[in-house]
Amino acid sequence: MKAKATSYTTVINREKRLGTEDVCYTAYVPVLGVATEANTADEAQKAIEKLVNFHLESLTEEGTEVPIESPGSLVTTFRAQLPAGAKISR
Repeated sequence: MKAKATSYTTVINREKRLGTEDVCYTAYVPVLGVATEANTADEAQKAIEKLVNFHLESLTEEGTEVPIESPGSLVTTFRAQLPAGAKISR
């Protein structure tokens, strides 16, 4: 059987490591529910690709259906009004 390919939306965010002021980058694939982190955005991208491939192989070995994104998925952002006095994290 010929292997199929699909694309997954990945969200990469610049964040602070929990309990520190150190910068890290988190990568998350919403439809699969998998996430990882790394020191740079490029490392995070490579790490999530490796994790996704491992996850897909594991699901296949278990006989579990592999989630794919709906063809009409929409990724968007919107502007929200922050309440007065809101503490903003960076």
